Amino acid sequence: MEKVHLSGKEIREYTREACERSGYSQEFFADFWNRLMERQDIYKEYVTYLVTGDFPGQVKVEGYQVVDVLIWQMDRFKAKMDTDTYDTKQDKTKMVLSAFDTFLKMAKEPEAYVAKMREDTGTDYPDKF
Repeated sequence: MEKVHLSGKEIREYTREACERSGYSQEFFADFWNRLMERQDIYKEYVTYLVTGDFPGQVKVEGYQVVDVLIWQMDRFKAKMDTDTYDTKQDKTKMVLSAFDTFLKMAKEPEAYVAKMREDTGTDYPDKF
């Protein structure tokens, strides 16, 4: 397998452009990037995902990995996605950015996010959207 090397500058620019394409504001990007830089372990997971398309699952918060957050979000947004009104339905990049964003927040406040993941799958409560 050939090694791929991306500079931090390239990753930052790709992420900025991905946020822009996904409809996120520059403020969202700046906040996301700053939080990502504070957590080098999550940054490494993010870069690995960008290079391979796979989630390595090395970082856990209260037993959860970023892919667990992605699946949880997909479950929560299922009702909106089924009605074809939710804007991430066809935007894989936005779902991944959202999952990493939530995972970074979860790393700072694990109790609040673990409670949400355990209590709210969203599929039973479409009016919560």
